[in-house]
Amino acid sequence: EDEEGYKPFESRVVVTVARDLSTGTVVLRRASVITMNGNEVIDNADVVVEGNRIKAVGRRGSVQIPDGAERIDLRNKTIVPGFVDTHAHMWPNWGLHKQQVWMYLANLAYGVTTTRDPQTATTDVLTYSDKVETGELIGPRVYSTGPGVFSGERWRDADHARDVLKRYSEYYQTNTIKMYMSGTRQTRQWIINAAREQ
Repeated sequence: EDEEGYKPFESRVVVTVARDLSTGTVVLRRASVITMNGNEVIDNADVVVEGNRIKAVGRRGSVQIPDGAERIDLRNKTIVPGFVDTHAHMWPNWGLHKQQVWMYLANLAYGVTTTRDPQTATTDVLTYSDKVETGELIGPRVYSTGPGVFSGERWRDADHARDVLKRYSEYYQTNTIKMYMSGTRQTRQWIINAAREQ
């Protein structure tokens, strides 16, 4: 056990890397587009994408195509919105970061463009998320709770719960937690209150 009142010295190191954002303009032509507007499907459509944003969708010839836009013919194809997997445990080997993760490529191939891991077991997933965002890895967006909050933490009181949850908001930069078998009702209330404060 740590001595009562001991506070370790903390020195923060901030590494800033630019996000990998698409540039240029592309027009996806002649595909059928499932729009998510009720049951609407637009056949023989044009989809205009500028940078990393969809700017226009409509029947071929109904939307303005910017000069110099690259045109890609997708005749006999279907365009759907990206799928979001909210319970994705895409875990490569722990402790050794890979140059590319096959699971990320497989998810993209099946149209999954965003994932959320609800309990990562380690912090490696947080690093992989950063690598995807900066373009060092090809993959869907990766969100996570960070490691789960379990009973093994030996919760002492509400202040202890605040200290533990501070890791998640300040160091892991997660917006949600996974609380699983974390002890008594009192313990769970400490954790919920601490999470709300972060």
